[in-house]
Amino acid sequence: MQKVIYFDEGSATDILQIEYGGELISVDEKHGTIHFGGKIEASAEVGAGTNFFTAIKAAFSVKSSVDTASTSDSLVTKTISNTILADFHKLSRKLKEEQKLHIFEDFHIRPIKNSFAFIKMITPYMKIIKEDSPLMVEMQDFDIHNFDEILENAKGYYELLAYKGDIKVILRFNINTFKNAYSLMDLPKMKLHYYGIEVGEAKEIDLSVESEMDVDGQTARLSASEVLGNDDGPGQDSSYLKVYDVILAGVEVKSN
Repeated sequence: MQKVIYFDEGSATDILQIEYGGELISVDEKHGTIHFGGKIEASAEVGAGTNFFTAIKAAFSVKSSVDTASTSDSLVTKTISNTILADFHKLSRKLKEEQKLHIFEDFHIRPIKNSFAFIKMITPYMKIIKEDSPLMVEMQDFDIHNFDEILENAKGYYELLAYKGDIKVILRFNINTFKNAYSLMDLPKMKLHYYGIEVGEAKEIDLSVESEMDVDGQTARLSASEVLGNDDGPGQDSSYLKVYDVILAGVEVKSN
């Protein structure tokens, strides 16, 4: 992979632990703390042939039977983080063969109209839209200038439609795991490989603001058209589409 755009390190760590039988519980980058379940020595021994556990063993030289190892050296945490990425990318070939992981190539990405992802992508630009514009007039009853902050606290994953020919799927992204200042807004412009785990299914209409706010299964009082100042428009698929949580997305090395 030439460039990493998005990497959900927490989910990738869980997958590595499951595949290699490790006992690492968490890496607290802020405090430079590594937490283990059980003895550190035993945790480092499991999966000893992988870079993931080799990096931990080398970094801490664990020989004691304590439950926590701490370090203020951010380089150690960064090394472990980079190792998780490299190990996951290497493991992805095996996971794909076992149909545990799906890799989407040459898929186009776009937000689903009237979805929270659609709103999230346009909210950064609302402050520069004229107050008397049709969109702003329609949304005058809402605290639009704080939409971005509100959504950040209300929703962690955002769904985008991915399509290639007649194939359509829904890809979910953890808003906090984009790399190098990339965001949801950048995805439709890029040609990336998406590594995803199937987590369920949904209709496009299920991801509209109206449907997501309809917690009681009844018609929501707040309609998507009222929020965005437009109707649903044509082209929404009424059939169920598979939903995938994206673990890694980036630009792959071009083969000759």
